[in-house]
Amino acid sequence: MNRLSRWMVNRGAGRRARRLLARLEGHLPIRPGSAILELGAGRGALSALLLERFRPRRAVVTDYDPRQVEAARAFLGSRPAGIPEGVELRTADALQLPFPDRAFDAVFAIAMLHHVDASPREYRQRPTALAEIRRVLAPGGLLVYSDFSKVPELRQSLHGLGMVREYSRPGWFGRELAVYRRPFDPAGG
Repeated sequence: MNRLSRWMVNRGAGRRARRLLARLEGHLPIRPGSAILELGAGRGALSALLLERFRPRRAVVTDYDPRQVEAARAFLGSRPAGIPEGVELRTADALQLPFPDRAFDAVFAIAMLHHVDASPREYRQRPTALAEIRRVLAPGGLLVYSDFSKVPELRQSLHGLGMVREYSRPGWFGRELAVYRRPFDPAGG
């Protein structure tokens, strides 16, 4: 990501993160002690709010760009409580998530899914990223995403993966904020 792109992503991130969580009020049954993964965390504004609100036992804050991971480390580290125990910051590629199956109770992918393709107009790599997200979600786990590009295709891919839409809110210019749940396996898992 170039310098201008990083500035655009990080500018106003705190305000956007607060608005996003306000829109999701009542639609995120995430219990304290859960495991949360954030993909494309940028400077960590949403991460900070997720830590405060949900008090996870484990939170993994990732970005594809190592400079963004360092920005998140600096931002979270500058807060009065610092970086809480159980928080891991690392570089990760959504196409090959370096986590075991069923490791997370919630995955947040806010305004990042379109970045896995070379252009937002393409829809080649996103199905792979969505399959990886489903793989690392525990049964009953939630995917929270917001994106503006290829939203009907995103929905179709998620449906094909057996994900169930719990909440959806359309926005301007085709943007969608949605919560999908990985169903429990028929064998009870």
